[in-house]
Amino acid sequence: MRGILLSEAMAERHAALLARLRDPAASGGDPIAAILIPEGESGILPEAELASIRAAFISTDVVYDPRRERRGFGTARRAPNLEWLHIGFAGTDTPIFRELMDKGVTVTNSSGAAAEPIAQTAIAGMLALNRGFPHWADLQRRHEWRRQQHAPPDLRGQTMTVLGLGSIGTYVARFARAFGLHVIGVRRTPAGPADGIDEWVPPDRLRELLPRTDWLAITVPLTPQTHHLIDATALALLPPGAHILNVGRGPIIDEAALIKSLHAGHLGGAYLDVFEVEPLPETSPLWDMPNVILTPHDSNVSAGNAARFDAIFARQLELWAAGKPLTMVVRDG
Repeated sequence: MRGILLSEAMAERHAALLARLRDPAASGGDPIAAILIPEGESGILPEAELASIRAAFISTDVVYDPRRERRGFGTARRAPNLEWLHIGFAGTDTPIFRELMDKGVTVTNSSGAAAEPIAQTAIAGMLALNRGFPHWADLQRRHEWRRQQHAPPDLRGQTMTVLGLGSIGTYVARFARAFGLHVIGVRRTPAGPADGIDEWVPPDRLRELLPRTDWLAITVPLTPQTHHLIDATALALLPPGAHILNVGRGPIIDEAALIKSLHAGHLGGAYLDVFEVEPLPETSPLWDMPNVILTPHDSNVSAGNAARFDAIFARQLELWAAGKPLTMVVRDG
């Protein structure tokens, strides 16, 4: 019997599939049994139950509850025979994933499930900044009827550089092109119109692009190579009035340098969903900047996400139960 660790909510949601996989005929002769993340006083499973865990599912309902998250990851870490961990989201930049992968655990994620809503939010940030919605919102709060004195530049013909052409970046690129922007995609492997871009450039040439980038959309994951990739030097290379859209990870930008550039008026503004420290400290100047739109790492929220996350997990579980290769494996680097 192979145990899979998961939350009570996920066990209920996938009850039919789990019931079917208890049948040896449907699970390659080695039945699957659900083991719930412990909720009791101790929060620790008996050794025999820990030893039976061969897989674990850390879903979004787990990570949104700090106590359940600690118990879920803690139990997975203690399971001596764990061979597969699936996470119901995309990000794998926390140390626990590297630790488990170094132990030989296969890690899969739900990359792409929320890509379209995230991209829609990034484009909404672009439109709001370009059209002056922060200014209008301020006038509305003050009940002041006053038309804009400054006409915003047309979006058509501006240039967006999309740093990272994964699922999110590809959607951002396609949406941006629909508004008439010239889109440059930055990733290691070649890309073209099918990826929503007009030009492809490898990462080592990023700084060549910045002087002609009106909108820098950041969608890459956080790695040692992307940490503070957008530093003070990179920000200074952007043309005056350029904008940042960050739905990747906060530490990709040197936040202190970003604040300085915004204060100085070099950058025209920013839409930020992610930050170097989360939650964003109440003392951060970013809260009160009139040319900055903030969301609390919430750009992915969408009613359709649950079904997409469920479908990815169910597919990976069926493959694992049958001893077939998993398709959403997180690769090194």
